[in-house]
Amino acid sequence: MATVKRTVVIKKVPAGGGAPNQPRPKPITISQADFEKGCLEAHNKFRAMHGTPPLSINPNLTQVASKWAQSLAQRQKMEHSPNGKFGENIYYSSGQQVMPDMPAKMWYDEIAKYDFAKAQFNPYTGHFTQLIWRDTKQVGVAYAMAGEKVWVVANYDPPGNVNGMFRENVPPKN
Repeated sequence: MATVKRTVVIKKVPAGGGAPNQPRPKPITISQADFEKGCLEAHNKFRAMHGTPPLSINPNLTQVASKWAQSLAQRQKMEHSPNGKFGENIYYSSGQQVMPDMPAKMWYDEIAKYDFAKAQFNPYTGHFTQLIWRDTKQVGVAYAMAGEKVWVVANYDPPGNVNGMFRENVPPKN
């Protein structure tokens, strides 16, 4: 049985500027469906840069992502779900408006720390490698908000970050 590795990396984002008496921007101003569509487009843009096939949305994965995002928001936590059946990336932000492409861009930016020559799991690049994992076919994305905080969860099937399979699933840029 293969081992799937998942990591949580918290990236602090400074609160949005503006005068102290100005209201904070609403974290997300579009529907879940439109947000998911935008996230899918961002995923597929980055995947195309590495020659990996585009993902499609799986409504079951979206439900799983939604339940976990809501749980994180209710508990004010940042952690992976105990359900290890799917790959999972999590994004958290506070005090700014979150656009659909922002989670995928943050996850993709981990490419700077990935060593394509070694082609192995690195806890600082697990979001990037899951994002472009060649064998992954489907994704579900959902967000949950608590005040000015937002959690975005993406679940992937089949999951990525499988030990021994990085070389064939995480190609360098075209």
